[in-house]
Amino acid sequence: MQPLLPNIESISNLQSRTIFFYFFKLKNATDNGESIKEQFAQQQARCSHWWNCEYTFIGAGDIFWTHAAIVEFPNFTAVENAVKSKIKSEAVEHLQVFAVHKTMPPKFIISLFKLLRPFAYFFDKSGEKLSVNNVLASFKTAGGIAPTKKQVSRHLANTRSSKAFMINLLQTYPQAKYLNGESNVTGATAYYKRYGLVALRSVIMTGGNLVLAGRMGKPILETNAPEATTGSWEGIGIMEYSNPLKIFSLEKMPGYKKALTHRTAGLERTALIISKR
Repeated sequence: MQPLLPNIESISNLQSRTIFFYFFKLKNATDNGESIKEQFAQQQARCSHWWNCEYTFIGAGDIFWTHAAIVEFPNFTAVENAVKSKIKSEAVEHLQVFAVHKTMPPKFIISLFKLLRPFAYFFDKSGEKLSVNNVLASFKTAGGIAPTKKQVSRHLANTRSSKAFMINLLQTYPQAKYLNGESNVTGATAYYKRYGLVALRSVIMTGGNLVLAGRMGKPILETNAPEATTGSWEGIGIMEYSNPLKIFSLEKMPGYKKALTHRTAGLERTALIISKR
């Protein structure tokens, strides 16, 4: 039986965090997680999101995790009680768990960005056919972290019309690494403030949404995590797109290409997992 939460000593420094992000490798890949959700429900927690992981788009290796989830407790006392109850699941083979401090932007910012959606059509009406080479070229031009040729090819083949959820694990440089030598800002400032806001606006303009943004740190529980996601991560960002290929519309949105300079300067490493409901 796999524990779903760590021991009580491990949560003493969580600063009353009540939101947890999970990667699961279930013994049955088609499991819908009902037994896991029920375990949390008995502890006053709700599984607000449950995804099937499809593949790794950026990061080492092929997909290892079968599912991902967000679990929310009403308060930290409920977290402590759940830990003390030692909840477990026989459906879980391996997992990786992070305590999340939510850092969502103000709702009025999201609302303002949504007002720009009608204008996205004029920027995204290009009839250019996507190919592995031109996708790789756009990443190369932008510099920084990119998918492999195999990863791009696999993603381009994902032509389903249903929503795609892109789970981004993020780690920035202590100091930003700009090509022009600028070093008076942190990697976090370059990535989250200079690139992140433009990227968020672009995602929303193309019809997407922000599901979760938050700070994390070391996993509070980790068993046999793959190279792509293992270890500590500074932050998480989960974006919803209308379909998997919509991510390639971002560079057509105003200001996005220019902002990629800040992504390159600020982002030390990342993992991007493509998921669906």
